[in-house]
Amino acid sequence: MKHAVAAGSLLCFLAAPPARAEEREPHAPALVSWKRTLCLYTLCFLEPAIPDLRREWGDGAHWVLSWPIHPWATPPLDVPGPTLILSPFVEPQLRLGPSTFRLLAGGRVYAFPDAYRFGLLAEGAGVGGGDGKGGVAGVGLTYDLIERHRDTQPWTVSVVVRRTWTDVGARTDVSFDVTVPLAMFFGTRIPAPADGGASSE
Repeated sequence: MKHAVAAGSLLCFLAAPPARAEEREPHAPALVSWKRTLCLYTLCFLEPAIPDLRREWGDGAHWVLSWPIHPWATPPLDVPGPTLILSPFVEPQLRLGPSTFRLLAGGRVYAFPDAYRFGLLAEGAGVGGGDGKGGVAGVGLTYDLIERHRDTQPWTVSVVVRRTWTDVGARTDVSFDVTVPLAMFFGTRIPAPADGGASSE
């Protein structure tokens, strides 16, 4: 019995947050920490490694595996009209049957009406690979799974239609896209008080 009580006391001690830890070291805001934790526990951190499946039409119909990698996204931009978020990306692609490798690099802009999580996206990129080089333009519908905030990264699901023009022809594809910027996993730190003293709040 004594051993059980001692073990329980030790667990409580280890689980208890250190007193006034926020004054010793800056930490991520609760909103950011919660969003990042949810992402980790739902295994969404595996998303960059799991390919999106695209259906493509051009010189025939093909299935394409793509790995869109978004390193980061801007905070919501304070401009007149809808809320805008910008995100650069690189995207390796593998066309199946016959196999062809491509690489895209470009940027995406999200536009959300201020009170809604549904919005629109537009993207542009350059592409090069075994079946030509050229440019890509895409549009789609998107939904941000968690509220927008200046200290968060957008976690979106989207339906995207792309048109690609290359020196060997044009093609169109459509996909269901899940995007989690890699910056999600680094959090956002709050600057320490300049004078090192206790906050007035």
